[in-house]
Amino acid sequence: MTRPRMIVDCDPGQDDAIALVLAAEHADLVAITTVGGNAPLTDVTANALLTCQLFDIDVEVHAGAARPLVAAPRHAPEIHGVSGFEGPSLPEPERTVASHQGVSFLIETIRAEEGLWLVPIGPLTNIALALRQAPDIANRIAGISFMGGSATVGNHGPVSEFNILVDPEAASVVLASGVPMRMAGLDLTHQFVVDDELEADIRRLNDAEPNQGAVVLADLMANYLTFVGRIRGGERKGGLHDPCAVLAVTHPEVIEFTDRHVDVELNGSLTRGMTVVDQRGDGVGAEPNVAHGHTLDAGAARALVLDAIRRRGS
Repeated sequence: MTRPRMIVDCDPGQDDAIALVLAAEHADLVAITTVGGNAPLTDVTANALLTCQLFDIDVEVHAGAARPLVAAPRHAPEIHGVSGFEGPSLPEPERTVASHQGVSFLIETIRAEEGLWLVPIGPLTNIALALRQAPDIANRIAGISFMGGSATVGNHGPVSEFNILVDPEAASVVLASGVPMRMAGLDLTHQFVVDDELEADIRRLNDAEPNQGAVVLADLMANYLTFVGRIRGGERKGGLHDPCAVLAVTHPEVIEFTDRHVDVELNGSLTRGMTVVDQRGDGVGAEPNVAHGHTLDAGAARALVLDAIRRRGS
């Protein structure tokens, strides 16, 4: 099977870091772009560089948009800490950012090579800016596999998911672009459970042979579970969101998809950022624009994640 060539657009976050490890192991990772989201742009860019350092991911990192198209910036310190990588003792950084022109890099790279996958796992700001500035690239992209939204409940509101809520205008631009789309929303990603057992399994990867990356990821996961426990009354359990968007491209057989029409609510006082997933079927409603991932083989996904961390950690 041909390895897909992809650019991952991210805002690390522990789950972004695991997604990058998966992409490096199972795809031809062309580059990484960063976007303000879980933490400010400077921090998430540093986190992406550190992930590359820990897991020997030899690609350029280009910093992109620091803020959404319209709304004020918002971050998630209550989930990932102020820096996005709060918790572990981190090594000194050795890598530097290739540019601070992530959107221009996306445009130039897509124009130079047809058939790349874009895998945005943070707010969709960089992707929307690229599509607005260079509409011609829409026909050159193999597809966009994004982590965001939900067909059920939200995590930063009753029906809004964080990545979409941060920049719903950008999400609207991307969903209307006509590019083939795969969606890994909360209704899918919550099936990939993060708990103390998964943290322990990642930590044990360091027992067989030294794996500093596994130790850092386990520490990040432990901190994430502590934050989640505070929000959920002591329940240390959450979803491993971002790797699902990578798996949707590298291992689509572990996800069940249904073609559906998805749009974003921009104006509702209670529903801004909601992804409206039309599940009626039977030819009712607008034409499908998204392959909506809704059922995950969680055991297979877990095995792929653990194996990638084992192989790439050092």
